[in-house]
Amino acid sequence: MKMIRIITLMAVGLFCQITLAQETPDPVTPLENTEQMMEEKIRQEAKEAKEAMKRIEKAEREAKKAEKAQKKAEKELKNREKLSSDIDSKRRSIAKDEKKISKIQEKMIKDEKKGKLSPLAIEKLNQKIDKLKKGIEKDREKLTKLESKQ
Repeated sequence: MKMIRIITLMAVGLFCQITLAQETPDPVTPLENTEQMMEEKIRQEAKEAKEAMKRIEKAEREAKKAEKAQKKAEKELKNREKLSSDIDSKRRSIAKDEKKISKIQEKMIKDEKKGKLSPLAIEKLNQKIDKLKKGIEKDREKLTKLESKQ
């Protein structure tokens, strides 16, 4: 009988030990601690989202600055090309007017030798030459201004 009691006692002890080993104790976390963890997690996610938004906004600002700088460079290049074109145009205009003056003078000399010019015609041609010379002076002044800008 003693032996049966010992075996029974050992069986009960073994059974208790097996059931205790199989049970996994749930970590006991108070409700307040869980709420604090959730709040902390929410705060962390909000902070990460805010940082991401800041990075996105910063990248957008930098992109706008780069675009603005590119537009400014393109505008400056366009202005330089326009200025160069204006300078060439003035030079051609001056050369054209000087050529006209020389042709008018040559024609005047030729017609004077032949005696085809009346004093009125000579006066008209001289007025034409004076007008062209004034135009050349104005164009030269404009040309010097344009060259100083360049």
